[in-house]
Amino acid sequence: MSRPGDSVVEVGEVEVLPRDGRLLGCHLRPLEPDEHPGRGLSVAGWALAEERPVLGIELVHRGHVVARAPVDLPRPDIAALQPQVPHAGECGFKLDLDLLTTAGEVELEARAVLDPLTRVPIARLAARRAADEEAVAVTVVIPCFGQAHFLAEAIESVIAQTHPRTAVLVVDDGSHDNTSAVAAGYPGVECLRQENQGLAAARNAGLARVATELVLFLDADDRLLPEAIATGIAELRAAPSAVLAAGAWRLIGEVGEPLEAEVPRPPRQAYPALLESCFISTPAAVLYRRSLFEAIGGFDPAVSASADYDVYLRAAARNPVRLHGEVVAEYRRHGANMTRDPELIMAAEIAVLRRQEPVVARRPELREALARGIERSRAYHGERMG
Repeated sequence: MSRPGDSVVEVGEVEVLPRDGRLLGCHLRPLEPDEHPGRGLSVAGWALAEERPVLGIELVHRGHVVARAPVDLPRPDIAALQPQVPHAGECGFKLDLDLLTTAGEVELEARAVLDPLTRVPIARLAARRAADEEAVAVTVVIPCFGQAHFLAEAIESVIAQTHPRTAVLVVDDGSHDNTSAVAAGYPGVECLRQENQGLAAARNAGLARVATELVLFLDADDRLLPEAIATGIAELRAAPSAVLAAGAWRLIGEVGEPLEAEVPRPPRQAYPALLESCFISTPAAVLYRRSLFEAIGGFDPAVSASADYDVYLRAAARNPVRLHGEVVAEYRRHGANMTRDPELIMAAEIAVLRRQEPVVARRPELREALARGIERSRAYHGERMG
């Protein structure tokens, strides 16, 4: 199985910019994969100013600093060339930047930090991760409203995927925080900003931009495990007629700490089990074929609080789905999602369940499962309302 760290980062020609008079000299070069153990892009070099040491080197993408490193590594060769400069012997740097596993090219500018307020451009370069053209392309859509403080972890969990062709689309659903700025801090991440329309509409906006065969919806406060997408792809390959592959998840707390909870086991049959309960608690556990949405449409904003449940039911009612027990996601439990309006959620759940009445009309066992599901929703959310 190919890992992101195994796919080579290709760097185009480095354009050294005219030297600023405040620098005695500088040099930057990308390291070859066998020169550094990490994944992603690594650059090394030196930067020397006469009066005081250069503080650091930054890589900038679309106006946002995406990586930085101090200038403090030993460079005896530069000390020998500049014996009159006392700090010349420690003017080296090494800087690492993780790249998404997509093959898109990223334009970067390197800047020397002379003091807290002064930056000097020293070079431009373009980098891309060579993609495995035989691997299926996947897009991860991350809708985000007011959860910028979690978003970085969600994006980084996608960057960490072992599958070699993965793109990220963040949908900033009218957030008043720095959601768009967080997304911009990750080269290769696309960010779509819209006026606040709710979770279902945000997912649909992202879906409309997806061109890949497979798509996964990751809530901004959840995380994927590194093998999540590779596992989903393997499950779909094992069941070519399945329109989605749904795995298991584990609970984490607000700061990512593990919470005690039994890992859910997949039922033998998806549709009857879904009529009784939405056992797929987080969309992060589901990898979809995009063709499913071409057939059934997207997420219904009229039942936004349970729009994912609605999609699971509509998909499983008439299509094969693949259920597996591999833990592929981390579902975060925190104050905001624990205090959502239980009356609203109950109304949405019951509404999407009642939409299945015509489907189960001639199947007594399914009618009974549906009745149990409606009763379960009333009991569970009714207790929370009490």
